[in-house]
Amino acid sequence: MDSGTENDDASIASASPPEPQTEPSGPSRRERLRARQKLQAIASSKSEHRHSASSKSRFQMPPVLFGCVLAAALATACLGRWFSRRKLKHKRQDVQRLLTKCKLEPSSAVQQRSPSPPLHSTTFVATAMFQIENLTSEHETQQRGAEHNSGFSSAHAIQEAIHAGATCVGRTNTPEIALGLIDPDHHRSNPAEQDGILGITASSAALVVAQQEADFALTTDHLSGARTSAACCGLYAYRPTRGAISREGVALIAGDLDAVGWICRTPELLPRLGDAFNLPGGKTSKTELAKLILAQDLFGLWGDELTPVCTATLIGCQKWAGDEVAPVSLLVYLRDSVPAAQPLMEADSAEQLMSAFGTAAGLIQQSEYVRCQSEQAGPNTSLQEAGTGIAEVDADSLEAAKQVQTELHRAMHAALSTNNGYLIIPTMPGPPIQRSAPADDLEQFERRTFELSALATLSGVPQVTVPVRMPGHAVTSISILSLHKSDMRLLHLAAKLGPLIAEAAQDVAVALAEEQAEYDEQQQASTTGEGQQSGNASKAEKYKNTANEAFKAGDFDGAITGYSQAIQADPANSVYFSNRAMAYLKVMRFAEAKDDCDSALKLELNVKTLLRRGTSWLGLQEIDSARKDFKHVLSLEPNNRQARQELKALKESEAMFDNQDLHASNGTAEGLL
Repeated sequence: MDSGTENDDASIASASPPEPQTEPSGPSRRERLRARQKLQAIASSKSEHRHSASSKSRFQMPPVLFGCVLAAALATACLGRWFSRRKLKHKRQDVQRLLTKCKLEPSSAVQQRSPSPPLHSTTFVATAMFQIENLTSEHETQQRGAEHNSGFSSAHAIQEAIHAGATCVGRTNTPEIALGLIDPDHHRSNPAEQDGILGITASSAALVVAQQEADFALTTDHLSGARTSAACCGLYAYRPTRGAISREGVALIAGDLDAVGWICRTPELLPRLGDAFNLPGGKTSKTELAKLILAQDLFGLWGDELTPVCTATLIGCQKWAGDEVAPVSLLVYLRDSVPAAQPLMEADSAEQLMSAFGTAAGLIQQSEYVRCQSEQAGPNTSLQEAGTGIAEVDADSLEAAKQVQTELHRAMHAALSTNNGYLIIPTMPGPPIQRSAPADDLEQFERRTFELSALATLSGVPQVTVPVRMPGHAVTSISILSLHKSDMRLLHLAAKLGPLIAEAAQDVAVALAEEQAEYDEQQQASTTGEGQQSGNASKAEKYKNTANEAFKAGDFDGAITGYSQAIQADPANSVYFSNRAMAYLKVMRFAEAKDDCDSALKLELNVKTLLRRGTSWLGLQEIDSARKDFKHVLSLEPNNRQARQELKALKESEAMFDNQDLHASNGTAEGLL
């Protein structure tokens, strides 16, 4: 094509007359045509390239469809903003319904103090039981007490908090006069547990703190109150040593059982609040020398629902105190130390002992309630209306209840004064029960919660409630009790242990999830026929070796899983049962450990297995059975060191409690503290 063109051009040129030698007049027609063709070819090539690239990089949306998509996106954005505003509006309405707002700020002198006061830049609310200076509101609770509040100064506790740098932003509106635990107001939801109960007495205070409308709340506490509402909502709470915080300007409904405490979100605020109220038991003693006493029997008293919580608590405590953590059977000691509880028990059992403590506390609270309703004056004079229908307690029943209170006080004082002890118990018998649960279940949960609260309420010792959150589990709570007038040491201890227990709870939750997944996998394998090689001894040994490595590394849940696989592969080998029992002991699953020891001993009599079963019996509070197993070991191996040490420890423990009982009966504790 090109060569042809060149020949044509040459022939045309030779046939044409010669051009004159003048200034060029521009390209010829043929040259312009040739240039136009080349430009068109280049343009066509570029157009095809752009079209190809465009078709790969974007989709050519039809105009109608594009308009529909744009309209949908705009509608979604508008609806999202509307729902967000509506949710925020409802939250504000809830807060407005919960709170009568005010603002009492610290003076300029307090704000400018150097160093800064302990509660500098914090905010708080107080419950409706507290007098607040010049507070007016249209809320029903305030209307009832408005005529009495005029001219009143704020409660002493509120003044102390303000003097320590905090700003009071309101008073909560809640049925403070209620003595129960189940909140009938279904319009208020629990932020920590869907449809879970809130507790009544301090429920609004807990919700305000949980919604970050205030840093802490001043509340009252008797058998319910700060501790129970905080436990339901996953918050920290504190009940002081009896009389440690002034109750001046606070309406009382349970007399001597009432205490002024608080609820807060974060553990670091606990000791700061203690400094603000100048609580006893300050900086002179070191909590590092403390002995942590874990009442493991209370964690398993009503089932195994709190077993993971007990395990996480033990691990968290061991991270801080190491060997200074002692799992004990508290109720064995209290049964012998509080004989006055026997007439209130229907049978000689741990559950009945706790029931006796709850009954005694309930009788005293009822008596004090009836007394207060006729004497109380202050912001809640509706006490007289609420008390209608509550009968007085007869003198004999009240005397029996107060005798239980006296003996429990002495027993707790004796137990906690040994080695600067701190007692750890569950706050409630489990996670906050659902409000939709059957009435009998709600009543049982409420009764058991009050039984646990009675330990500190009756004995007058301080208590801090610590939330425990485990992924995949409902929020729960543990409580730490300490010797009377050691409040500051207790608050510092709780501030340290809270984060450690929270971290341990995360680890336990992961381990439980992995164990459950492994179990499900094994079950699936057995149903599909993949587990038919159960008689393969070599496979069982591999599982055992893997479990041994996990045990050495401190992964006791992994060890339990490995030994379980070995047992499934070879159920006739006693070693696997005995080893798994040891792993169960490490995580305080004493019932499972005892069952495994029984299985191992049926296959083979072994000294190690007997020792492990003896330890399991101790964890299950079966002291006589434990002693029998240790003596059996000595009959087989007379010089067995561990068996001798265990029997010696049992003997010394019984002697110590006998001495403590004698010490208490001699009247060393004067009155109730």
